[in-house]
Amino acid sequence: MTKRLDYIPGCAYKIWQDDKQFSFTTDAVLLGNFPHVVNKAKVLDLGCGTGAIGMLCLYRGAGQLTAFDINHTVLELLRKSVVDNNLQDKVEIVAGDVRRYKNYFSNESFDLVVANPPYRVAGARRIVGTEACHEEIASLEDFFMAAAFAVKYRGRVALVQLPDRFQEAMLLADKYGLQPKRLQWVHSSIDKPAWIFLLEMQKGGNYGLEVLPPKIGRGVEYENSSN
Repeated sequence: MTKRLDYIPGCAYKIWQDDKQFSFTTDAVLLGNFPHVVNKAKVLDLGCGTGAIGMLCLYRGAGQLTAFDINHTVLELLRKSVVDNNLQDKVEIVAGDVRRYKNYFSNESFDLVVANPPYRVAGARRIVGTEACHEEIASLEDFFMAAAFAVKYRGRVALVQLPDRFQEAMLLADKYGLQPKRLQWVHSSIDKPAWIFLLEMQKGGNYGLEVLPPKIGRGVEYENSSN
């Protein structure tokens, strides 16, 4: 195992990662800074990986984080990060399958649910981080279903996805009672098509979608503390 200790951009928290596992990238940093975080919010990070999104939410004022993933290796890395950042009283780490969400969470128990679900249904498989990038275990609908169950009425759900799955996300939001409230397209440069979108939804919310100005940028820069 090749472990390294990095820092999350724009955040004082350290984060342990492993070259043999999927590491956080720009989409995680963007999502962690995207949704509204009420003071002392209870946050659920579905498919948390090494924990960048959830830790950004804590840095922005959330009170409690439940970090959930099926990959025990990345959860062990997250445990090291929690200790190194003195977050033991704020973070609960849960290992499990998102398809069996009722085994792990109570109905309507979180103020905010964040998720960076696998992007691709098919296509060439990554050697590193296959489960994180491809729907080998859980589908996009599984994440919507779990999020809608776990979030409180009038609570928020935020996710990041590929543009070619935007229509699917809209249909799933309607199916599970999550009203789209904020949308932002992210482009690698001003003359390029969007490569991801950020979407914030509200359980039981009223109609009214705010489309934010497009965000430009793709590469993530993080400081490796071991250098």
